[in-house]
Amino acid sequence: MKKNNKGFIAISLIYSFFLVFLVTLLMILANYAHNRVLLSSVKKETQNYLNGLAEFNPVQLEKKDYMEGEEVNVASNSWIVLEDEGTEVRLILKRNLTETEISEALSLQELNNIANSNTISMCLNTYHPKYCHYSSNSTFSEYKWSTSLAKIVLEYWFENSAILKKARDTGNLVKQDFSDGKELYNEYIRLPLAAESSLVNDPNCWSLTFSYRADGISYLNIQGTNVPAHSTYKTIRPVIKIKKAS
Repeated sequence: MKKNNKGFIAISLIYSFFLVFLVTLLMILANYAHNRVLLSSVKKETQNYLNGLAEFNPVQLEKKDYMEGEEVNVASNSWIVLEDEGTEVRLILKRNLTETEISEALSLQELNNIANSNTISMCLNTYHPKYCHYSSNSTFSEYKWSTSLAKIVLEYWFENSAILKKARDTGNLVKQDFSDGKELYNEYIRLPLAAESSLVNDPNCWSLTFSYRADGISYLNIQGTNVPAHSTYKTIRPVIKIKKAS
């Protein structure tokens, strides 16, 4: 009697396809793991390269006298001189931070759709106990720089600048003493004071200034105009202080 090998052949084909599938899957996973290792290596080399650039090109300004309004290049950006303080120079970024830069910073805080054409409010437009010193759904308390949206954005921008961070580590980036009208601070990056933003003729820029509460709403006095901190949208321009070369 002739044997029927069709079942054996069918099972063999199924197992063969299964083995081919397994081999292909293993190759894909191995390739994926290899690519992750390569990507990690490239990212590490890139970071080392950026750190190297900062290490061998430390952020220092040429030893000379700088005029108010003079343009200088620091950390791959153009800055405007606010004041030459002798051995150190205060600078304000020539451009505004972009909507992308603002959105990326706030998205890490799970705050989305906050930026509006390169502008943001100083506080949220809804109650949130974490931001701007709010006390309730109906009371928008006097804002504080330490809990403002602008501070979150500036710190994110600073942390993503390898050259400025290296300048901080080498002592060429100097801390600044300033106030928001409520508390005193000592930090490497901040908003301009109202007088500083007027020096560069930028009335649409957020500045550190006195705030007060009226009818449950936090107001800020920006260049003589009182604006609600949670519903007024303005741009952000960082201020830093850099040492001159010795």
